[in-house]
Amino acid sequence: MVIHIPRAPRWAAVALISSCGLLASCITASRQDSLTTAGTAAESPLSVNFDAQQLQQEFEKISETAAPAVVAIAATDQQGSAATRLHAEDINGDRLASMLSAVDRTVGTGFIVDSDGYVLTNDHVVAGAGELWITTDDRKVYPAVIVESDPFADLALLKIPATHLPVAKLSTSSQMRRGEWTIALGNPYGLSTRGQMCASVGIVSAVDQSLPRLSEKEDRLYSGLIQTTAQINPGNSGGPLLNLAGEVVGINTAVILPLKQTNGIGFAIPVTAHLADEIESLKQGRQVTYAYLGVRVSSPTPREQDDARLAEGHGVRIDTVEDSSPAMGHLLAGDIVLQFDDRQIESAQHFGRLVCDAPIDRPVTALIRRGGHTQSIQLTLRTRPDSSIAAAREKERCRWHGMLVGPIPSNWDSAGNAVPAPGVLVLAVDPQSPLVHDGVRPGSIVTAVGDKTIGDVAQFRLAAERCTNPSAELHLACSSSIN
Repeated sequence: MVIHIPRAPRWAAVALISSCGLLASCITASRQDSLTTAGTAAESPLSVNFDAQQLQQEFEKISETAAPAVVAIAATDQQGSAATRLHAEDINGDRLASMLSAVDRTVGTGFIVDSDGYVLTNDHVVAGAGELWITTDDRKVYPAVIVESDPFADLALLKIPATHLPVAKLSTSSQMRRGEWTIALGNPYGLSTRGQMCASVGIVSAVDQSLPRLSEKEDRLYSGLIQTTAQINPGNSGGPLLNLAGEVVGINTAVILPLKQTNGIGFAIPVTAHLADEIESLKQGRQVTYAYLGVRVSSPTPREQDDARLAEGHGVRIDTVEDSSPAMGHLLAGDIVLQFDDRQIESAQHFGRLVCDAPIDRPVTALIRRGGHTQSIQLTLRTRPDSSIAAAREKERCRWHGMLVGPIPSNWDSAGNAVPAPGVLVLAVDPQSPLVHDGVRPGSIVTAVGDKTIGDVAQFRLAAERCTNPSAELHLACSSSIN
């Protein structure tokens, strides 16, 4: 969850539900409890052994080792805010915190996934941001730009002007298990704006959790989540959830805030083998697309399962079919979908993931149960419409010949006034792009196309449309502002 902080925030109010610091509650004991039942002798003793000191040392070691790759994010919703009225190299954590107190801002967390300054976070942390600032655990402050985002998966990749950075280690384990220790590092309520990430400790409460109401409200896919008791507060969004090996096992994303009767419940997007591929796609500025079917589903009732001869928990029931969707005319409310794209459906959440990953614009076979009969149908899915809340908004980005460009962060004069930098910034380049051989790299600045001088993304788009020989007509500045 992300928190939006208005100017002059009332910290006393939020302190009631905020928690920061290393929380370790361990019992040092060695005991034998006699467990008896009425009329029987004592059963085998239960032996519980905790080495609290050793466990505490492990928590300390993991926190100190992982924290250098974790960053605090502050986002303002306006270009040229008061928070940027100094050159970036003159800003430290204290000065940034002071300047941010004068403007509305959003705070979140991220972690470094590439030593050349690439930072992964949640899309909802940076969506709509005008200015982005990142503070590392060692209190260094950097301006950031959005390279690309995947709003549906709630992921965004940022870039800061730094190299040789420590990188978070992603877990290669296929599945977290209930009861495993977890450690969350991040920026709760913006308390790490000056640096030094906050840590909390808990366990995995459950795996493969879904938040359908939040998914529908935010137009995002929140399924297969890790539920954890490690305290995840507003501002922790986008930060890492770690295991005892110090590896990132999840991306802290959502929280059910505490009530009088309950503690808060945190959720994290799990790290999977697919995530590494997704990060690489975002680095290259490739827009991530998903397939769209246009149905709402739920789990079948026991009676429907019996009729369809389904194992418990398998298959989905079609509840509604959207007008003008790929499903219209093929699926009906009440149909039970048994298989999709030759895969047996395990749950409604599993069906949603199968649909998202399905091929686009070519037939997919679905096996359904309708009116007591099983039949096979062909469905041709379309590309899922883009979300309007994408961080990498199309009006600020332009893709051309495998290159993604965006606006250059403003320079500032001695009086603190914004001075638009001429040209456009290359945010990412596909390694297969022919422009790579012409010296185009992430961080290059395009100043002209042919005889057209480039001032912003709109001018670049117009000039690019008329360009017939990119290698000969693309003019690059000699320096880079983003490394």
